[in-house]
Parts: sequence; structure tokens; C-alpha cells
Amino acid sequence: MAKYETTKYAQMRRCRMAHLHGELIDERFSDDADSVFVNGYVHAVRPDLTCWPLRWTITVEPYPVESRVLAMTG
Repeated sequence: MAKYETTKYAQMRRCRMAHLHGELIDERFSDDADSVFVNGYVHAVRPDLTCWPLRWTITVEPYPVESRVLAMTG
């Protein structure tokens, strides 16, 4: 799994909704120097409340996934 950071509220919301509905994301995460395109399932969206502007860490499981275990099943 890979971790990406964003300060964009709209991007965080798209990732959080994809996580809740078990959908794939196709997002571009960018820093000042470079950017990366990500395709996969969101495993977690965590806020970093110690900085301003707010920042979120998004953990993504790359697609294709060999054995997918849904977070809501149990």
C-alpha cells in the first residue's frame, strides 16, 4: 500500500466517498516538485490536525488487487 498527502478538500472528499462505497479512484496527487497518477482502492483517509492548511494522508491499495477484503464485511 502507498501513502499520499493532499491539502485539497475536494480530492479528500472524492477519496473518502470512494472508500465508503468500495470504488476505484483515479487521482493525481502532486507536490511542489512532482506529481503521480494513482489508480486503486482507498484503504484509509486520515487527517493531520497538527498543521495549517489541513492535510490528509490517503492510503491506497494499488489496482489490480489479488485478494480484495472489503472493510465493511464481517
